[in-house]
Amino acid sequence: MEYGGAASGVPDSGGPPSAADSLRVALLVSGARAAARSGDLDGALRMLRDADTMGTGTGTGARTRTGADDRRGPDETDADAPDVAGHPDVLDLLARIHAQRGEPEQAAACWRRALELNPEDPAASAGLARIDRLAGRGPRAALARHRTATALAAAVCALAAVTAGTAVLAAGAAGRPERSGPSQADLVEQRARQLAAERRAEQARDRDRAATRRAEAAEALARALRAPGIRPQAHGDSVKVAFADGLFSEGAELTPSGAGRLAVLGERLAGRRLHVEIHGHAATVPGAPTGGGSVVALWRALVAARELSAATGMPLTAFTTVSADQRDAPYAEPARNRTVTVVITPVQPAAAE
Repeated sequence: MEYGGAASGVPDSGGPPSAADSLRVALLVSGARAAARSGDLDGALRMLRDADTMGTGTGTGARTRTGADDRRGPDETDADAPDVAGHPDVLDLLARIHAQRGEPEQAAACWRRALELNPEDPAASAGLARIDRLAGRGPRAALARHRTATALAAAVCALAAVTAGTAVLAAGAAGRPERSGPSQADLVEQRARQLAAERRAEQARDRDRAATRRAEAAEALARALRAPGIRPQAHGDSVKVAFADGLFSEGAELTPSGAGRLAVLGERLAGRRLHVEIHGHAATVPGAPTGGGSVVALWRALVAARELSAATGMPLTAFTTVSADQRDAPYAEPARNRTVTVVITPVQPAAAE
């Protein structure tokens, strides 16, 4: 069965969190990310904030009840349930949603909490660095403000001297000064506007240079990842990797060639600072929904993350796993859609302040 059933043949990770807990978190993040991408930032935020009290869900904030749930009272909770709201993937998505809502302080708080859990978290470090740059913090921003203030002070002094000299020279025969041209306040304001425009132009040039560096890094990574059966393509600052053939047989069982290709990809990613997002796919079968993702697709993403983690040495928390929408299937043939696509974004080193 390609769609809807529980995936079989997926080995346990061997330690906490369990495969079931990982699936709960992955379903929550997948649903919240889908809501955010559709523009429902408030709904995505509610879904993530309510995770501890309502359980995880696939898009509505409520999880499917099990037999154990039915034996508990309506006000009882599962004491063994994971701290979903404190999971690194949940914290990262919360931070991104807060940032998109124009709430940098809340975003920074979430990324700081993620760094407390994993001081090596590249996404949290990059997010905090971006917030600091946008907020004008750091030595480089302070130096720019100092230069602007110094230039303004110099302009005020120079203009005051010029104005005073003009007043003395313009004294008429009647003994009263005659003032001509713009006032001192007008000239100071004009200079301030000029300095501000120059600063904005410099910031725009910095952004353009940074975007160029990110695009060049993505192109270089795409070239390094090319291998038989592996098809990387750069898109902006990321690389999208597709595979020539399906990686899985039925359910979430890797084929030998699929396991080999993930191993090759992992070896080429090892030692790099990256953000990796894995999209699981599933073939659409008659009578099944044609959108909304599937459990089978999500299991495939989780299995691929496990294989890449083993090959790269990166922790499982470094990988984001989602179920792709059925309409985003990479191929027309069902067998080839038993696969994943991997979106890889190189993490740029923080700019020297």
